[in-house]
Amino acid sequence: MFWCPMADVPTPIDGQEGGEAGAEEVELALEAGNVITERRIGWTRKSAREGPSERIAVNEESAITRALSQAARNRGSPIFQPLEGTLFSSSEEARDFFNLYSWEIGFGIRYGRSNKNNKGYTTRQDIVCSCEGSPRTKNCASIRTGCKVMIRLLRTSDHGWYISRVSTSHNHKLSEGYAEKKQWNSHSMIDPSTKYFIKKLRDNNVSIGRVCSIIGVTDSSAMNPVRKETIRSLCAKVARENMADDIGKTVQLLREMKIKDPLMEVRFKVDEKGTVKSMLWCTGKNRMDYKNFGDVVTFDTTYRTNLYSLPFGIFIGVNCHFQSIIFGGVLLSTETAEDFQWAFQNFIEMMDGSVPITVLTDQCAAMGKAIRTVLPGTRHRWCRWHVLKSAKKKLGKVIARHKQFKSDFYNLITNETCVDSFELSWKKLIIKYRLVKSKYMLRLYKHREKWAKPYFMSVFCAGMTSTQRSESANHMLKRYIQKAAPMHLFVSKFNEFLCDRTEQEAREQHVTKMVTRRMRVGAPIEEHADLVYTRAMYEKFYDELFEAGKFCVQREDGNDRFIVSSAKLSSDGVQKKYVVTLHGEDFMSCQCGLYEHLGMLCRHALKVLLHLDRQEIPKFNIMRRWTKEAVVYKAHGEQTDIASDADQMRKKALMLQTLQIVHGPSPVDEQMFRNAMEALRPADRTQREDPPFDGQYQCSLHDDAGPVPLSCPPRTMKGGRPPSTGLNAWISRKDKRRTLDSSLRDPISEDWPEEEMPPSKKTRCLKDI
Repeated sequence: MFWCPMADVPTPIDGQEGGEAGAEEVELALEAGNVITERRIGWTRKSAREGPSERIAVNEESAITRALSQAARNRGSPIFQPLEGTLFSSSEEARDFFNLYSWEIGFGIRYGRSNKNNKGYTTRQDIVCSCEGSPRTKNCASIRTGCKVMIRLLRTSDHGWYISRVSTSHNHKLSEGYAEKKQWNSHSMIDPSTKYFIKKLRDNNVSIGRVCSIIGVTDSSAMNPVRKETIRSLCAKVARENMADDIGKTVQLLREMKIKDPLMEVRFKVDEKGTVKSMLWCTGKNRMDYKNFGDVVTFDTTYRTNLYSLPFGIFIGVNCHFQSIIFGGVLLSTETAEDFQWAFQNFIEMMDGSVPITVLTDQCAAMGKAIRTVLPGTRHRWCRWHVLKSAKKKLGKVIARHKQFKSDFYNLITNETCVDSFELSWKKLIIKYRLVKSKYMLRLYKHREKWAKPYFMSVFCAGMTSTQRSESANHMLKRYIQKAAPMHLFVSKFNEFLCDRTEQEAREQHVTKMVTRRMRVGAPIEEHADLVYTRAMYEKFYDELFEAGKFCVQREDGNDRFIVSSAKLSSDGVQKKYVVTLHGEDFMSCQCGLYEHLGMLCRHALKVLLHLDRQEIPKFNIMRRWTKEAVVYKAHGEQTDIASDADQMRKKALMLQTLQIVHGPSPVDEQMFRNAMEALRPADRTQREDPPFDGQYQCSLHDDAGPVPLSCPPRTMKGGRPPSTGLNAWISRKDKRRTLDSSLRDPISEDWPEEEMPPSKKTRCLKDI
């Protein structure tokens, strides 16, 4: 191939459109308008070139800048007129130049055909009109009209680009006006920085409508930068990218979290194909919090907004500042007793076998069966809010007829603390409102130990009577995690949620240490409470101390028992009395049971302390979990406690003693060596028989420790054909459900007032079918 100057425009002679410009001799010949021509003597086409995709031009004026500077001299013609021989540093610059020209004329552009040599070096690039080509099928709606408008770009010797061919004759109508021209995709593109900003907004659960508002698409001005459809297309592309290789991204994310947090634990349950069925994970902070405050746990599975519609359960407790703390999260495939047993069993193993005193859940029978199996010594309590909700649903007609029933039922559940009074009030309630034969009330009364307050006053619950903390956590999660989020994004955003909770805890800890409080009662015992308790606990103590002024104290003769009675009669004309007993100088108890339930002295006991002019709270009535020393922070910010410090000192002492024996002058006999090796052998190296396969495997994050999850659960498809509403179909489904559930039926929880997973569609009465 050789070049001949033809109007000083480089043109291939051999007729090959994809030829490359010369490389040996470059001679700048002419600068006319915005056209820079060159005469180059080139190489043969057989020699394949390689190099960068663009030319590095330092302090060189671009083609767009030259066109703008010469616009005054070319009035009446387009500012960005493409001419043969126009030089560009990159193909992107040439596309921008041609796109500005298409905006002036009223059409859109896109990339066309291109050529690459055997080394992957692009030698030709066509930029064509959006109407170029023909539709795929004859009878279809398409903008393709076979338009021939285009520019062809070839390479220069310094890896730049120049226009070798220009065609500007359209065979279709052109767009007019700003709003019409913006409909072309090339005129509604988003720059990379804006794309990254939109991706961050979507990852942080910002809706598409709000994204459009932030970008300015929905502004009242007609000069909007991009179209709403472009934003939606970009968001859809981001969603597809997030869904690609979801399990690989999830495992990689968990591995990175494990490297940063060595105390983190992750458990998978997969089937024989490697598909994830359940996943449980706890961070090192979660495990330390459970060690300090894991005596009471609430568990709920109400959050279902991930891509696979998996129920998400959260183990939640309360710390010394009365704040909700997270102990762990679990994704379950189904809400069966077997899945809950797997979750509870692995959760207890992660927490070094420590079992909570009390567990609060809703009225799910499967949870109750799993708790009785895995946690036989733990008290299971129903959420009071769910009991009231189910009562409102089951007793709607009674509430509609009797307006007083709702308040009477609420007072019975909330305010009654005596067992005898509760039994008497319950009988009066069902007789008054004619509910003696109500099946719901009979079932509720049968399981009153799980929800009635008098039966739980002697059980420590950290002041929690419902799973409201779990409900609040689910509500807060919705601010972080978008609907239909893939698994890796779900885990990432849940980790951000944990970080936010840690920040809130650190803020409250800082306020407790630094902010001084004004004494409002003036009693010496109040100063002692301020010295011992955290700020949140002190506020509760102050409320009880203030209410103590409404009671009178009378001591029994020759006994450490005090009768504390209210100064005013109650609404039913009865003067309530409580018995407070002193057990030496360091402990006291009250009949109301608030200390056993909350871990703080009640107003009746505080009234006795004020009567005896005590300066401090009894030593054994101060629960460590509510004090300022409940959590000890190291210098680098991690949590620890006194027990863990003592354990570390013991381990270091044993290791030091071992080293002294090894390096000592006395020889080590065979028996001593065998005993040392037996003590150092890990427990998991012992030979054990593999349990029979039950269709589920345990997985880990590392290949050498066990199988790694291979795939995520299948996505659920919403909608579809509705089920048949015929009588025969209804009877068939009922018989099938009865046969399926007969083997899994639990006789203890069979008559529980089940209220989980209500039907999402409207039902019809049998008589109306």
